[in-house]
Amino acid sequence: MPEEMRTSPPRGQRVDPRVTRTRAALIRALTAIVSESPKGESISMSAVAHRAGLSRQALHNHYDSVGDLATDVWISRLLDSRLSLDESASDLVQALTGAVRERGIEPLLTAGRDNREFFDKLRAIPRGERVAEILAAAVTTWLTESSGGHDRSEIVLTDDGRVFAIGGMVALVSTWQMADTPPSTTQQVATLRAFAAAVAAAAST
Repeated sequence: MPEEMRTSPPRGQRVDPRVTRTRAALIRALTAIVSESPKGESISMSAVAHRAGLSRQALHNHYDSVGDLATDVWISRLLDSRLSLDESASDLVQALTGAVRERGIEPLLTAGRDNREFFDKLRAIPRGERVAEILAAAVTTWLTESSGGHDRSEIVLTDDGRVFAIGGMVALVSTWQMADTPPSTTQQVATLRAFAAAVAAAAST
């Protein structure tokens, strides 16, 4: 499978519009299938490709599995109404971290509450380790770069401390994403900030 189709282009480099169109079509196809299917129903690559009007090979050129595509569906829903899929489909991870950089972590934490049934069905699709990697990128951006009302003055982390803090924050966010009754967004943000600050304080002693 072509590696250039898998990796994101360097920032600022022009993306082939066919890549964006194809990924957007696949994301929309799986979104529709998940919306229509019972929770836990197996979804094949062929079914997604057929729904998108593409060949199965076209899907494989961009995604290793339905779970890998489901991860991009998840990100696209996190960004829903904030960035057009037709603009962001070629690099949704960059789009997500960009949103966190500008708006803070709150949009990621609140996503899914308006359409709980859809997100529950989406989470039933095995998605591997990529979700944790994306959450790590998002919380790292929030912890180190976000201008979304996040005061970082009390959080100074060494490299080891940053790794530990981000790992803990990813675990917290993952738990909240799966919880039937997660804490409020305000409580979640406060907990993440307190956790990172505690790690920073412990590392400095």
